[in-house]
Amino acid sequence: MPKREVPDVFPSAVETSALLELAEETLLRHAGPIDPVLVDRASGTLIWDREGKEYLDFTSGQLCATFGHNPAPLREAILASFTRTVHSSSLLLSEEVIRLGERLLALLPPELSKVTLLSTGSEATEVALKAAKMATGRWESVGVSRSYHGHTAGAAAVTFLPRRLGTGPAPSGVHALPAPYCFRCPIDAQYPDCGFACIDVGMTAVDVQRTGEVAACIIEPILSTGGMLKPPAGYLAHLRARCDERGIQLIIDEAQTGLGRTGDMFAFESDDIVPDIVALSKSLGGGFPLAAVAMTDNIAEGAERNGFRFLTSHMNEPSMAMIGLTMLALARRHVEEQSATRQGERLESGLGTLAQDHEIIGDIRGRGLLLGIEFVTDRSTLEPAPDAAVAVWRACRERGLLVQVVSENVWRIAPPLTVDDDEIDRSLSIVHESLTEFESR
Repeated sequence: MPKREVPDVFPSAVETSALLELAEETLLRHAGPIDPVLVDRASGTLIWDREGKEYLDFTSGQLCATFGHNPAPLREAILASFTRTVHSSSLLLSEEVIRLGERLLALLPPELSKVTLLSTGSEATEVALKAAKMATGRWESVGVSRSYHGHTAGAAAVTFLPRRLGTGPAPSGVHALPAPYCFRCPIDAQYPDCGFACIDVGMTAVDVQRTGEVAACIIEPILSTGGMLKPPAGYLAHLRARCDERGIQLIIDEAQTGLGRTGDMFAFESDDIVPDIVALSKSLGGGFPLAAVAMTDNIAEGAERNGFRFLTSHMNEPSMAMIGLTMLALARRHVEEQSATRQGERLESGLGTLAQDHEIIGDIRGRGLLLGIEFVTDRSTLEPAPDAAVAVWRACRERGLLVQVVSENVWRIAPPLTVDDDEIDRSLSIVHESLTEFESR
Protein backbone atom coordinates (compact mmCIF):
# COMPACT_ATOMS: atom_id res chain seq x y z
CA MET A 1 0.00 0.00 0.00
CA PRO A 2 1.45 3.41 -0.94
CA LYS A 3 2.34 5.74 1.93
CA ARG A 4 -0.18 8.48 2.63
CA GLU A 5 0.85 12.07 2.98
CA VAL A 6 0.45 13.09 6.61
CA PRO A 7 -0.81 16.66 7.14
CA ASP A 8 1.47 18.99 9.09
CA VAL A 9 -1.35 20.84 10.84
CA PHE A 10 -4.06 19.33 13.05
CA PRO A 11 -6.97 19.34 12.87
CA SER A 12 -6.85 18.86 9.11
CA ALA A 13 -9.58 19.38 6.54
CA VAL A 14 -9.93 15.62 6.05
CA GLU A 15 -13.52 14.46 6.57
CA THR A 16 -14.37 12.47 9.68
CA SER A 17 -15.54 9.49 7.63
CA ALA A 18 -12.17 9.32 5.89
CA LEU A 19 -10.32 9.49 9.21
CA LEU A 20 -12.47 6.68 10.61
CA GLU A 21 -11.66 4.55 7.56
CA LEU A 22 -7.97 5.27 8.15
CA ALA A 23 -8.37 4.27 11.80
CA GLU A 24 -9.91 0.94 10.76
CA GLU A 25 -6.94 0.31 8.47
CA THR A 26 -4.17 1.30 10.85
CA LEU A 27 -5.21 0.95 14.50
CA LEU A 28 -5.54 -2.17 16.60
CA ARG A 29 -9.01 -2.59 18.06
CA HIS A 30 -7.80 -2.75 21.63
CA ALA A 31 -11.24 -2.37 23.23
CA GLY A 32 -13.80 -3.53 20.70
CA PRO A 33 -15.12 -1.50 17.74
CA ILE A 34 -13.60 1.91 17.09
CA ASP A 35 -15.81 4.67 18.50
CA PRO A 36 -17.30 6.88 15.74
CA VAL A 37 -16.99 10.07 17.82
CA LEU A 38 -13.78 11.90 16.95
CA VAL A 39 -12.98 14.42 19.67
CA ASP A 40 -12.02 17.91 18.56
CA ARG A 41 -11.75 19.72 21.90
CA ALA A 42 -12.83 19.56 25.53
CA SER A 43 -13.34 21.96 28.40
CA GLY A 44 -14.77 21.46 31.88
CA THR A 45 -17.62 18.97 31.65
CA LEU A 46 -17.97 19.27 27.87
CA ILE A 47 -16.52 17.52 24.82
CA TRP A 48 -17.07 18.59 21.19
CA ASP A 49 -16.62 16.34 18.17
CA ARG A 50 -15.22 17.40 14.79
CA GLU A 51 -18.69 18.35 13.56
CA GLY A 52 -19.18 20.68 16.53
CA LYS A 53 -21.67 18.50 18.42
CA GLU A 54 -21.50 19.07 22.17
CA TYR A 55 -21.53 16.25 24.72
CA LEU A 56 -21.82 16.29 28.49
CA ASP A 57 -18.95 14.04 29.53
CA PHE A 58 -20.30 12.15 32.53
CA THR A 59 -17.40 9.70 32.24
CA SER A 60 -14.77 12.31 33.23
CA GLY A 61 -12.53 11.14 30.42
CA GLN A 62 -12.45 7.56 31.73
CA LEU A 63 -12.22 8.96 35.30
CA CYS A 64 -9.03 10.90 34.62
CA ALA A 65 -10.49 14.39 34.16
CA THR A 66 -11.86 14.43 37.69
CA PHE A 67 -11.42 18.21 37.95
CA GLY A 68 -12.70 18.90 34.45
CA HIS A 69 -11.14 18.82 31.02
CA ASN A 70 -8.24 21.22 30.42
CA PRO A 71 -8.51 23.26 33.65
CA ALA A 72 -6.40 26.42 33.68
CA PRO A 73 -4.14 25.26 36.56
CA LEU A 74 -3.27 22.14 34.57
CA ARG A 75 -2.32 24.18 31.50
CA GLU A 76 -0.19 26.47 33.65
CA ALA A 77 1.60 23.52 35.27
CA ILE A 78 2.39 22.00 31.87
CA LEU A 79 3.81 25.25 30.52
CA ALA A 80 5.85 25.87 33.68
CA SER A 81 7.33 22.40 33.55
CA PHE A 82 8.06 22.44 29.84
CA THR A 83 10.18 25.56 30.20
CA ARG A 84 12.45 23.62 32.59
CA THR A 85 12.56 19.81 32.23
CA VAL A 86 10.13 17.48 30.52
CA HIS A 87 12.08 14.29 31.10
CA SER A 88 15.35 13.43 32.81
CA SER A 89 15.68 9.81 33.95
CA SER A 90 13.88 7.46 36.29
CA LEU A 91 17.15 7.34 38.24
CA LEU A 92 17.42 11.12 38.63
CA LEU A 93 15.17 13.13 40.92
CA SER A 94 13.93 16.72 40.74
CA GLU A 95 12.41 18.96 43.39
CA GLU A 96 8.96 18.51 41.85
CA VAL A 97 9.16 14.74 42.30
CA ILE A 98 10.27 15.02 45.93
CA ARG A 99 7.60 17.62 46.73
CA LEU A 100 4.85 15.52 45.13
CA GLY A 101 5.87 12.55 47.26
CA GLU A 102 5.84 14.72 50.37
CA ARG A 103 2.44 16.27 49.67
CA LEU A 104 0.83 12.99 48.69
CA LEU A 105 1.98 11.31 51.91
CA ALA A 106 0.66 14.30 53.89
CA LEU A 107 -2.85 13.41 52.67
CA LEU A 108 -2.56 9.76 53.72
CA PRO A 109 -2.48 8.15 57.18
CA PRO A 110 0.97 8.59 58.83
CA GLU A 111 1.56 4.83 58.70
CA LEU A 112 1.98 5.20 54.93
CA SER A 113 5.41 6.80 54.76
CA LYS A 114 7.06 5.83 51.47
CA VAL A 115 5.89 6.56 47.93
CA THR A 116 7.03 5.92 44.37
CA LEU A 117 5.83 7.69 41.22
CA LEU A 118 4.88 5.77 38.08
CA SER A 119 2.92 6.24 34.85
CA THR A 120 -0.19 4.05 34.92
CA GLY A 121 -2.62 2.29 37.21
CA SER A 122 -1.49 -1.11 35.94
CA GLU A 123 2.08 -0.27 36.94
CA ALA A 124 0.85 0.81 40.36
CA THR A 125 -0.79 -2.58 40.83
CA GLU A 126 2.39 -4.34 39.77
CA VAL A 127 4.52 -2.37 42.23
CA ALA A 128 2.03 -2.87 45.06
CA LEU A 129 1.92 -6.63 44.59
CA LYS A 130 5.65 -6.98 44.06
CA ALA A 131 6.53 -4.91 47.12
CA ALA A 132 4.13 -6.91 49.31
CA LYS A 133 5.57 -10.20 48.08
CA MET A 134 9.19 -9.19 48.48
CA ALA A 135 8.63 -7.63 51.91
CA THR A 136 6.85 -10.67 53.31
CA GLY A 137 8.69 -13.44 51.47
CA ARG A 138 5.28 -14.79 50.47
CA TRP A 139 4.07 -15.15 46.89
CA GLU A 140 0.30 -15.81 46.75
CA SER A 141 -2.33 -13.09 46.41
CA VAL A 142 -6.06 -12.53 46.80
CA GLY A 143 -8.39 -10.34 44.75
CA VAL A 144 -12.14 -9.88 44.63
CA SER A 145 -14.45 -11.13 41.91
CA ARG A 146 -15.66 -8.37 39.59
CA SER A 147 -12.57 -6.35 40.46
CA TYR A 148 -10.42 -4.40 38.01
CA HIS A 149 -6.76 -3.55 38.54
CA GLY A 150 -5.23 -3.29 35.06
CA HIS A 151 -4.09 -5.26 32.04
CA THR A 152 -0.42 -6.01 32.67
CA ALA A 153 0.35 -9.58 33.72
CA GLY A 154 0.25 -9.21 37.50
CA ALA A 155 -2.63 -6.75 37.45
CA ALA A 156 -4.64 -8.93 35.08
CA ALA A 157 -4.12 -11.93 37.35
CA VAL A 158 -6.04 -10.22 40.18
CA THR A 159 -8.68 -8.77 37.81
CA PHE A 160 -11.67 -11.09 37.83
CA LEU A 161 -13.75 -9.94 34.88
CA PRO A 162 -14.75 -11.62 31.58
CA ARG A 163 -11.78 -9.92 29.88
CA ARG A 164 -9.64 -12.67 31.49
CA LEU A 165 -11.08 -15.14 29.00
CA GLY A 166 -8.94 -16.31 26.11
CA THR A 167 -5.59 -15.27 27.59
CA GLY A 168 -4.46 -18.67 28.81
CA PRO A 169 -3.66 -19.81 32.35
CA ALA A 170 -3.16 -17.08 34.95
CA PRO A 171 -0.19 -17.21 37.33
CA SER A 172 -0.61 -19.77 40.10
CA GLY A 173 -1.33 -18.73 43.65
CA VAL A 174 -4.01 -16.16 42.85
CA HIS A 175 -7.40 -16.46 44.56
CA ALA A 176 -10.71 -14.58 44.47
CA LEU A 177 -13.14 -13.62 47.22
CA PRO A 178 -16.84 -13.31 46.29
CA ALA A 179 -17.69 -9.71 45.44
CA PRO A 180 -19.69 -7.59 47.92
CA TYR A 181 -22.60 -7.51 45.49
CA CYS A 182 -25.48 -6.94 47.93
CA PHE A 183 -28.03 -6.41 45.14
CA ARG A 184 -27.25 -9.92 43.85
CA CYS A 185 -25.44 -11.58 46.73
CA PRO A 186 -23.21 -14.36 45.32
CA ILE A 187 -23.82 -16.52 48.41
CA ASP A 188 -27.52 -15.62 48.77
CA ALA A 189 -27.11 -13.82 52.09
CA GLN A 190 -28.67 -10.61 53.39
CA TYR A 191 -26.81 -7.62 54.81
CA PRO A 192 -26.40 -6.84 57.71
CA ASP A 193 -27.42 -10.24 59.08
CA CYS A 194 -24.79 -11.88 56.86
CA GLY A 195 -21.93 -10.61 59.01
CA PHE A 196 -19.86 -10.15 55.85
CA ALA A 197 -20.06 -13.84 55.03
CA CYS A 198 -18.72 -13.17 51.53
CA ILE A 199 -15.37 -12.32 53.13
CA ASP A 200 -15.35 -15.20 55.60
CA VAL A 201 -16.46 -17.81 53.06
CA GLY A 202 -13.91 -16.51 50.58
CA MET A 203 -11.06 -16.50 53.07
CA THR A 204 -11.93 -20.04 54.16
CA ALA A 205 -11.75 -21.12 50.51
CA VAL A 206 -8.37 -19.40 50.14
CA ASP A 207 -7.11 -21.16 53.27
CA VAL A 208 -7.83 -24.59 51.81
CA GLN A 209 -6.65 -23.81 48.25
CA ARG A 210 -3.36 -22.05 48.83
CA THR A 211 -0.10 -23.92 48.59
CA GLY A 212 1.98 -21.20 50.22
CA GLU A 213 1.42 -18.12 52.32
CA VAL A 214 -0.63 -15.20 50.99
CA ALA A 215 1.28 -11.92 50.68
CA ALA A 216 -1.46 -9.48 49.73
CA CYS A 217 -5.16 -8.87 49.24
CA ILE A 218 -6.11 -6.14 46.76
CA ILE A 219 -9.49 -4.44 46.44
CA GLU A 220 -11.12 -1.30 45.09
CA PRO A 221 -13.10 0.52 47.80
CA ILE A 222 -15.88 0.75 45.22
CA LEU A 223 -15.72 -1.94 42.52
CA SER A 224 -16.27 0.37 39.59
CA THR A 225 -15.64 -1.39 36.28
CA GLY A 226 -17.10 -4.65 37.58
CA GLY A 227 -20.56 -3.21 38.13
CA MET A 228 -20.39 -0.16 40.42
CA LEU A 229 -20.48 -2.23 43.61
CA LYS A 230 -20.30 -0.20 46.80
CA PRO A 231 -19.41 -2.48 49.71
CA PRO A 232 -21.71 -2.05 52.72
CA ALA A 233 -20.57 -0.08 55.77
CA GLY A 234 -17.98 -2.00 57.76
CA TYR A 235 -16.95 -4.28 54.90
CA LEU A 236 -13.41 -2.95 54.54
CA ALA A 237 -12.89 -3.01 58.31
CA HIS A 238 -13.95 -6.67 58.39
CA LEU A 239 -11.63 -7.46 55.48
CA ARG A 240 -8.81 -5.61 57.26
CA ALA A 241 -9.34 -7.79 60.35
CA ARG A 242 -9.36 -11.04 58.37
CA CYS A 243 -6.17 -10.01 56.58
CA ASP A 244 -4.50 -9.15 59.89
CA GLU A 245 -5.34 -12.59 61.27
CA ARG A 246 -3.42 -14.16 58.38
CA GLY A 247 -0.56 -11.67 58.09
CA ILE A 248 -1.85 -10.53 54.69
CA GLN A 249 -0.98 -7.01 53.48
CA LEU A 250 -4.07 -5.06 52.42
CA ILE A 251 -3.74 -3.10 49.16
CA ILE A 252 -6.41 -0.49 48.41
CA ASP A 253 -6.63 0.45 44.72
CA GLU A 254 -7.89 4.05 44.62
CA ALA A 255 -7.37 4.48 40.86
CA GLN A 256 -11.04 5.29 40.24
CA THR A 257 -12.04 6.55 43.68
CA GLY A 258 -9.17 8.69 44.97
CA LEU A 259 -8.67 12.46 45.26
CA GLY A 260 -12.19 13.51 46.17
CA ARG A 261 -14.27 11.48 43.73
CA THR A 262 -16.42 9.94 46.51
CA GLY A 263 -16.42 13.00 48.78
CA ASP A 264 -13.47 11.92 50.94
CA MET A 265 -9.91 12.43 49.75
CA PHE A 266 -9.67 8.62 49.60
CA ALA A 267 -12.64 6.27 49.59
CA PHE A 268 -11.15 3.91 52.19
CA GLU A 269 -11.47 6.71 54.78
CA SER A 270 -15.21 6.07 55.15
CA ASP A 271 -14.48 2.69 56.78
CA ASP A 272 -11.85 4.16 59.12
CA ILE A 273 -9.11 1.72 58.13
CA VAL A 274 -5.43 2.09 57.35
CA PRO A 275 -4.25 0.08 54.33
CA ASP A 276 -0.72 -1.30 54.09
CA ILE A 277 -0.44 -0.06 50.50
CA VAL A 278 -2.44 2.46 48.46
CA ALA A 279 -2.32 2.57 44.65
CA LEU A 280 -3.36 5.79 42.93
CA SER A 281 -3.59 6.90 39.30
CA LYS A 282 -6.12 8.50 36.90
CA SER A 283 -7.12 11.68 38.81
CA LEU A 284 -3.52 12.19 39.92
CA GLY A 285 -2.50 12.96 36.34
CA GLY A 286 -5.62 14.83 35.22
CA GLY A 287 -5.40 13.11 31.83
CA PHE A 288 -1.61 12.72 31.81
CA PRO A 289 0.21 9.46 32.65
CA LEU A 290 0.91 9.62 36.37
CA ALA A 291 0.42 7.06 39.12
CA ALA A 292 1.73 6.49 42.62
CA VAL A 293 2.06 3.76 45.22
CA ALA A 294 2.32 4.59 48.93
CA MET A 295 3.25 1.97 51.53
CA THR A 296 4.28 1.49 55.14
CA ASP A 297 7.87 1.60 56.31
CA ASN A 298 7.74 -2.12 57.07
CA ILE A 299 6.86 -3.00 53.50
CA ALA A 300 9.28 -0.52 51.94
CA GLU A 301 12.19 -1.59 54.13
CA GLY A 302 11.43 -5.30 53.79
CA ALA A 303 11.12 -5.10 50.02
CA GLU A 304 14.34 -3.08 49.67
CA ARG A 305 16.19 -5.46 52.00
CA ASN A 306 15.16 -8.37 49.80
CA GLY A 307 16.33 -6.72 46.57
CA PHE A 308 13.21 -4.90 45.32
CA ARG A 309 13.67 -3.30 41.88
CA PHE A 310 11.14 -1.68 39.55
CA LEU A 311 12.24 0.55 36.68
CA THR A 312 10.47 2.08 33.72
CA SER A 313 11.60 4.90 31.46
CA HIS A 314 8.95 7.28 32.78
CA MET A 315 9.13 7.03 36.55
CA ASN A 316 9.83 10.25 38.45
CA GLU A 317 9.10 12.51 35.49
CA PRO A 318 9.47 16.18 36.55
CA SER A 319 6.76 17.31 34.12
CA MET A 320 4.26 14.77 35.46
CA ALA A 321 5.17 15.64 39.04
CA MET A 322 4.31 19.29 38.36
CA ILE A 323 0.93 18.15 37.07
CA GLY A 324 0.46 15.90 40.10
CA LEU A 325 1.13 18.78 42.49
CA THR A 326 -1.55 20.77 40.69
CA MET A 327 -4.04 17.91 40.86
CA LEU A 328 -3.47 17.51 44.61
CA ALA A 329 -4.16 21.21 45.11
CA LEU A 330 -7.40 20.91 43.13
CA ALA A 331 -8.37 17.78 45.07
CA ARG A 332 -7.86 19.50 48.42
CA ARG A 333 -10.00 22.42 47.29
CA HIS A 334 -12.85 20.20 46.10
CA VAL A 335 -12.82 18.09 49.25
CA GLU A 336 -12.95 21.24 51.38
CA GLU A 337 -15.84 22.55 49.27
CA GLN A 338 -17.57 19.13 49.39
CA SER A 339 -18.06 19.25 45.62
CA ALA A 340 -18.57 15.51 45.11
CA THR A 341 -20.84 15.15 48.15
CA ARG A 342 -23.02 18.12 47.26
CA GLN A 343 -23.33 17.48 43.54
CA GLY A 344 -23.49 13.73 44.04
CA GLU A 345 -26.53 14.15 46.29
CA ARG A 346 -28.24 16.23 43.61
CA LEU A 347 -27.46 13.67 40.90
CA GLU A 348 -28.42 10.65 43.01
CA SER A 349 -31.66 12.30 44.13
CA GLY A 350 -32.55 13.03 40.52
CA LEU A 351 -31.83 9.44 39.50
CA GLY A 352 -34.01 8.26 42.38
CA THR A 353 -36.87 10.37 41.06
CA LEU A 354 -36.40 8.83 37.61
CA ALA A 355 -36.54 5.35 39.15
CA GLN A 356 -40.06 6.07 40.42
CA ASP A 357 -41.24 6.40 36.80
CA HIS A 358 -39.04 3.82 35.10
CA GLU A 359 -39.31 0.17 36.12
CA ILE A 360 -36.12 -0.83 34.33
CA ILE A 361 -34.01 1.05 36.88
CA GLY A 362 -33.39 -1.75 39.34
CA ASP A 363 -30.79 -0.18 41.58
CA ILE A 364 -28.90 3.08 42.04
CA ARG A 365 -25.66 2.86 43.99
CA GLY A 366 -22.33 4.48 44.60
CA ARG A 367 -21.03 7.47 46.53
CA GLY A 368 -20.29 11.08 45.72
CA LEU A 369 -19.87 11.54 41.98
CA LEU A 370 -19.24 7.85 41.31
CA LEU A 371 -22.70 6.42 40.76
CA GLY A 372 -24.16 3.44 38.96
CA ILE A 373 -27.50 2.30 37.58
CA GLU A 374 -28.35 -1.39 37.25
CA PHE A 375 -30.96 -2.11 34.59
CA VAL A 376 -33.50 -4.91 35.06
CA THR A 377 -36.43 -6.21 33.04
CA ASP A 378 -38.67 -5.61 36.06
CA ARG A 379 -38.28 -5.21 39.80
CA SER A 380 -40.13 -8.38 40.73
CA THR A 381 -37.69 -10.78 39.05
CA LEU A 382 -34.68 -8.42 38.93
CA GLU A 383 -33.62 -10.16 35.72
CA PRO A 384 -30.65 -8.29 34.23
CA ALA A 385 -31.48 -6.16 31.19
CA PRO A 386 -28.25 -5.64 29.22
CA ASP A 387 -30.17 -4.76 26.04
CA ALA A 388 -31.90 -1.92 27.87
CA ALA A 389 -28.62 -0.65 29.33
CA VAL A 390 -27.03 -0.47 25.87
CA ALA A 391 -30.08 0.94 24.07
CA VAL A 392 -30.63 3.72 26.60
CA TRP A 393 -26.89 4.46 26.64
CA ARG A 394 -26.98 4.93 22.86
CA ALA A 395 -30.04 7.14 23.07
CA CYS A 396 -28.35 9.33 25.68
CA ARG A 397 -25.30 9.58 23.48
CA GLU A 398 -27.42 10.75 20.54
CA ARG A 399 -28.86 13.44 22.81
CA GLY A 400 -25.41 14.59 23.92
CA LEU A 401 -24.73 12.72 27.16
CA LEU A 402 -21.77 10.38 27.60
CA VAL A 403 -21.93 7.67 30.28
CA GLN A 404 -20.34 4.20 30.33
CA VAL A 405 -21.75 0.69 30.29
CA VAL A 406 -19.18 -0.88 32.60
CA SER A 407 -20.83 -4.25 33.15
CA GLU A 408 -23.41 -5.99 31.01
CA ASN A 409 -26.40 -4.19 32.52
CA VAL A 410 -24.78 -1.51 34.66
CA TRP A 411 -23.92 2.11 33.91
CA ARG A 412 -21.21 4.19 35.52
CA ILE A 413 -22.10 7.88 35.86
CA ALA A 414 -19.12 9.96 36.96
CA PRO A 415 -19.07 13.62 35.88
CA PRO A 416 -16.16 15.88 36.80
CA LEU A 417 -16.27 17.44 40.26
CA THR A 418 -16.70 20.79 38.50
CA VAL A 419 -20.15 19.82 37.18
CA ASP A 420 -22.78 22.49 37.91
CA ASP A 421 -26.47 22.21 38.78
CA ASP A 422 -27.66 23.02 35.26
CA GLU A 423 -25.46 20.30 33.76
CA ILE A 424 -26.77 17.73 36.25
CA ASP A 425 -30.36 18.72 35.54
CA ARG A 426 -29.71 18.58 31.80
CA SER A 427 -28.23 15.09 32.12
CA LEU A 428 -31.25 13.89 34.11
CA SER A 429 -33.57 15.26 31.44
CA ILE A 430 -31.63 13.38 28.74
CA VAL A 431 -31.74 10.13 30.72
CA HIS A 432 -35.49 10.55 31.29
CA GLU A 433 -36.15 11.16 27.57
CA SER A 434 -34.02 8.17 26.61
CA LEU A 435 -35.69 5.86 29.13
CA THR A 436 -39.13 6.99 27.95
CA GLU A 437 -38.19 6.36 24.32
CA PHE A 438 -36.96 2.85 25.14
CA GLU A 439 -40.00 1.90 27.21
CA SER A 440 -42.43 3.15 24.55
CA ARG A 441 -41.09 0.73 21.91
